[in-house]
Amino acid sequence: MRQPSILMIEDDPSVSTLTRDLFLKEGYKVTTVSRAMEGWDMLQKEAFDLLILDLGLPDMDGLELCARIKKDSARGQIPIFILTALGSSEDTVRGLEAGAEDYLSKPFNEREFLARARAILRRRDPLMTKDEQILSGKIRLSIASHEAWCSDSPIQLTLREFDILRVFLANPGKSLTREEIVRMAWGPSTNIVPKVVDVHVGHLRAKLGTEGKRISTVPQVGYKLVPAKN
Repeated sequence: MRQPSILMIEDDPSVSTLTRDLFLKEGYKVTTVSRAMEGWDMLQKEAFDLLILDLGLPDMDGLELCARIKKDSARGQIPIFILTALGSSEDTVRGLEAGAEDYLSKPFNEREFLARARAILRRRDPLMTKDEQILSGKIRLSIASHEAWCSDSPIQLTLREFDILRVFLANPGKSLTREEIVRMAWGPSTNIVPKVVDVHVGHLRAKLGTEGKRISTVPQVGYKLVPAKN
């Protein structure tokens, strides 16, 4: 089985060493650099399964690098896991809007960090064989390939957008609180701020076009997916 390959851009040597050792114990291949442009150069040379990105880098704002990567046609699909000392809900939203898949504040729980990194890597595993598909109206998801279509046209979703859409499709017509969506999409052990759901829902609505209007806001509750009309 191929080793997952991880690139870590982190300028704090203690954090870099800790996270590197955690991944090495899992049998992953890890490349570490301390500057944004070093990381950018590595991304042009090698393919990685996951990027761990600090925001407070000495040569560039990590959010700027995140947005730059996501706009790159060759590397834009790499999942980005932000690990940073900036932990306010506003910082979380900014990270997600820049295209990050997940966000964890320092200091962090090692087990939670590994669990969330493993979850991202599992969703990218090409060896999954069961091609379960979910259909709802003009929306179709392939669980195995992690692909999505709307009106038979492929749509590019981040891993987290895909997970949230799957939650909606599995619960048609049910009003879901933001906390319930976080628990089902991120897992039961997480410190994700529920308001980040609003960012992802906004992205989903835009990417789904007219089908996105089926994701309805439920005042003082959260959201629900209006069942497709037959």
